[in-house]
Amino acid sequence: MSLPVLSSSAVKFRRVLAHFPQELSLAFAYGSGVFRQAGAAAELGQDNMLDFVFAVDDSVTWHMMNLLKNRSHYSFLKLFGPNQITSVQSYGAGIYYNTLVPCNGRLIKYGVISTDALIDDLFHWKTLYVAGRLQKPVKILTQNENSKLQAALVSNLKSAVTAAFLMLPESFSEEDLYMQIAGLSYSGDFRMIIGEDRSKVQNIVKPNIPHFQKLYSNILQDCPQVVYKHHLGRLEIDKSPEGQFTQLMALPKTLQQKITSLVNPPGKNRDVEEILLQVAHDPECGFVVHQGISGIVRSSSVVQSAKTILTAGFGQNHLQQNSGLMDFSDVRGKEICNLQYEEIIQNDKGLVKEDILNLDILCMGVLVGSSQGQRTLTPVVNTDLTDTKLWDK
Repeated sequence: MSLPVLSSSAVKFRRVLAHFPQELSLAFAYGSGVFRQAGAAAELGQDNMLDFVFAVDDSVTWHMMNLLKNRSHYSFLKLFGPNQITSVQSYGAGIYYNTLVPCNGRLIKYGVISTDALIDDLFHWKTLYVAGRLQKPVKILTQNENSKLQAALVSNLKSAVTAAFLMLPESFSEEDLYMQIAGLSYSGDFRMIIGEDRSKVQNIVKPNIPHFQKLYSNILQDCPQVVYKHHLGRLEIDKSPEGQFTQLMALPKTLQQKITSLVNPPGKNRDVEEILLQVAHDPECGFVVHQGISGIVRSSSVVQSAKTILTAGFGQNHLQQNSGLMDFSDVRGKEICNLQYEEIIQNDKGLVKEDILNLDILCMGVLVGSSQGQRTLTPVVNTDLTDTKLWDK
């Protein structure tokens, strides 16, 4: 089974690829610049930024080649070279974004992720960041013959259906299913609190039901746990404890671990199968699954947004939410997550020696050059997410 490539012309998107190093295991375009969305995003039309993800086998080599071709795409991190850029890429969701890049008369944003990190996310939902994007319609532009990657792409779709089944009632519509699937990667994403359209999931799904059907129709046809009653336009699934246990055992490894940590009392050592059997009998099974997914998304979205300061640079803080970047000027003082920035302005100008860039996002000091002199940013991230301000000057 192959991941469907959607039928409408991708010529203008493939032309974008000509501007980049061609060593790609997978490249796809996604978002409101590619697929029509209802609501405010639909009104932007041709002005929407085009979003791309490039999977590469060797991130250091790819960034080295891209720096030679497209050095202006990078923030100040280009001064530190491809090895440090790849180090930054490895944090959070494992993807490095360059944004607001002029290309063929449009603005684009593109993320670079290693093939291994992508496969890990697709199989295990380690961050559910790029995997979450690939649970919704995308336009595949190029894909090599990596059989493990192909298997991971299909596994991700099957996992999305399984997780959605656990959170849905016994009977539901096809649209209900796609709404649940499309919402998986937004569960726990703190950006939804401060700027994203609250109707985002609905706006994605409603105009694109045929595209979701192309992604999931084969999986639903082959799934023994679902019955599609065409005359009623409804799907029915097995919600017995036995059925739910089968579904829980088929979930990605990271989600099983999150569920286990939520349910298992501290100090009590039980195996995963025993805990999931308990969850399968719990009337709140769907809620527990949702909480587990939220925990995965919350952690990766916090750190990925912290990385935006490094990868986008200070001069782009005016960006709107539809660009996919955080506008930190609008969120100072709002209690959203435990991510606190303390800014110390020093008098000297310019960057100092390269070894000051400590790339540990969870506890780091980054000394960078700016129009106001050097700035040391010290983020502190606590993924328990107790009440703390996102930006504190």
